[in-house]
Amino acid sequence: MFTGIAEGTGKLISIHATQDGYDAIIENTNSFEDLNINDSICCSGICLTIVEINGQDFKVQLVQETLDKTNAKTWKKGTLLNLERALLPNTRLGGHYVQGHVDATSKILKIETFDQSARYTFSMEEHFLKYVIEKGYICVDGLSLTVAKKNKTSIEIALIPHTMKITNFHQKNVEDEVNIEVDMFAKYIENYMGIKK
Repeated sequence: MFTGIAEGTGKLISIHATQDGYDAIIENTNSFEDLNINDSICCSGICLTIVEINGQDFKVQLVQETLDKTNAKTWKKGTLLNLERALLPNTRLGGHYVQGHVDATSKILKIETFDQSARYTFSMEEHFLKYVIEKGYICVDGLSLTVAKKNKTSIEIALIPHTMKITNFHQKNVEDEVNIEVDMFAKYIENYMGIKK
C-alpha cells in the first residue's frame, strides 16, 4: 500500500526481456537505506517487488500481465521513474490510499506550462470516468493528484512547482503514456452495491 506521494525519482539503468517478461534494474539515488529484498516499491504507479539489491541499485521483475496493463512496455534505459516505498503504519497519509495496481493507461493530450507549475490534460476511458470526481483523488504515474476538472473524455490536473521538480513530470510530453489508478474505494462501493459495469 502507498500514499501516492513520490519520494523522488530513479533512473532505469537496464531492462531486458526474459521468458516471463522483463527484468529491470533501477538506480536508487534517494538514499533509501532501508530497502530489502521482497520489499514492495511503487515505480511510476506500479507496485513491484525488489528481488535483488546491488549497492545503490535494485532489481524488479515485470511479468506479462504488468506489461499488458501499464506503460512499462515503453520503458527503456534512462527512463525516469517516480519512486515511493511502501506505507508504514505510523506514516502521515499525505495523499490517498494507492495500491500500485494500475487500472489503465492514459495519454497526455495537452500541457499548459506557467512559470514553474503546469496543467495537464489526460485522456480517460469512459468506463473509468465514473470513478472520478472533481476535487477527488486519482493516481497518475504513482502520484496522488487532485482532479481539477472532469470532462467527457478527459481530466485536467494542476501540478505545483514542487511536484514538477521532484517527479518525472518535467520530462513528460504530449502523447506520452501514463499509468492510471482510480480510487479503490469507489470500486469497492460499486462492487458492494452490485452496480453493473
